Amino acid sequence: MELIIIACVILVLNYILTFIQVRNYRKEMDKLIGKYRGKNDYYLFSGQARRKLKSGSIAMLIVDKDYTIVECQIMKGVSVLTTFKELKQYKGQHVGSLLSSLHDENTVSKKSKKQKGPAISTALMEAAENALLSISKQKVAVK
Repeated sequence: MELIIIACVILVLNYILTFIQVRNYRKEMDKLIGKYRGKNDYYLFSGQARRKLKSGSIAMLIVDKDYTIVECQIMKGVSVLTTFKELKQYKGQHVGSLLSSLHDENTVSKKSKKQKGPAISTALMEAAENALLSISKQKVAVK
């Protein structure tokens, strides 16, 4: 009986913490959307990297129609108290060059095929790939 109560408490606690984290994500996303609302040809893309035991990451990129990164926000950690931080090092960089540099960095840092790259790199790569695919599809559809 005690085991069932403990399991229920853990499930409820997990739900509450997930709710807080999703609320923080939506709040930051709404800030970015509000900042670029009314401006044409700016797009928001996000990527995430989940880890079972290590800290995961979520990346948000604002990219313009020319595939240039206008803003890059990253959240890394295991706690619901972690917040998004701006990475200025990628500002003004082409999405393709970001992907290339992250891919090179990951292949150098991997020791075995089973090892995953750093969570930040994985989240940024996912967001950048989404940006390239989505914007290129829009450009093809318009022409």
